Amino acid sequence: MDEPKFTIRMIFASGDVFKRAIRAHAVKHRREVKFAKNDPNRVRAVCKAPNCKWFVFTSWLDDKKTFKVKSMSDEEHTCAMSFKNSFVNSKMMAEKYVNQFRANPDWNFEGMNQQLRTDTNVDASLWQYYRACRKAKVMIEGTIKEQYSKLWEYCGELKRMNPGSTVKMQCEMVLGDENPHFKRLYVCLKALKCGWKAGCRPIVGLDGCFIKGHHRGQLLTTVGVDPNNQMYPIAYALVESECGETWRWFLELLGQDLGINHSHGISWVTDKQKGLIDAIAELFPESEHRHCVKHLHNNFKVQHKGLMLKQLMWAAAKSTTSQG
Repeated sequence: MDEPKFTIRMIFASGDVFKRAIRAHAVKHRREVKFAKNDPNRVRAVCKAPNCKWFVFTSWLDDKKTFKVKSMSDEEHTCAMSFKNSFVNSKMMAEKYVNQFRANPDWNFEGMNQQLRTDTNVDASLWQYYRACRKAKVMIEGTIKEQYSKLWEYCGELKRMNPGSTVKMQCEMVLGDENPHFKRLYVCLKALKCGWKAGCRPIVGLDGCFIKGHHRGQLLTTVGVDPNNQMYPIAYALVESECGETWRWFLELLGQDLGINHSHGISWVTDKQKGLIDAIAELFPESEHRHCVKHLHNNFKVQHKGLMLKQLMWAAAKSTTSQG
């Protein structure tokens, strides 16, 4: 309904359909229109300009279960065109340009604003663009709640397409809600764990980072070192927080996947997170445990600044003997 033309006895399926037609009319003809009456049985749209008599009135027909145009002005708008329109908002932009956002997720503000100016002769603000992007993303991908509801299907698809992979998800029940809530997810693909066993050095790096978004948890990751001294991803987990309990859960599953029956000969490289240190000492008591120099330097430079001390610290870390 890009260019609706209203007539007496015109039928609409609902009041919402009529209001969408009014909004499309206002945007197309660059007029400011408001709903002077807006209830479940009657909707009256009028022009905001003080001297313009344009209006359209519809009401509900019980026998036909539809909205019907009962009366309207005999003439078109007599007011001047407006370069501002309250109907050109983020919701309207998201609905109008959802296909463009789907085809080009990186569609920038300048591109969308130029298209909007061509279509409506109205400029959008930067914040309207941000809100339109968020709403279009929900229309394309669904809400966060809908995406989390598909996690069971995602885990099943991972196992179907990667036989032998380990995919473990934990949920918990929350008081007042009968649906389970996501808690943790662990993923280790078979190709990665077999590759580590077959050709990687017995060195495993562990780290965690914050997840920004609606699910504010932690991403735990582990990487190995391949024969070319490059990082080799092994497994990852999404957990509620970085603590001893979550690291212990993650390391128990990782030890099973990598076949670490006895920890002799394995070297772990981590930061100095206390829960992680305790979990490694408990689960792999015979392994070597070293700390990442990058993390050590981040603590070191607080009290000892300067490029020379940084270079000396890295030189000491790389040396294989006490003489360097």
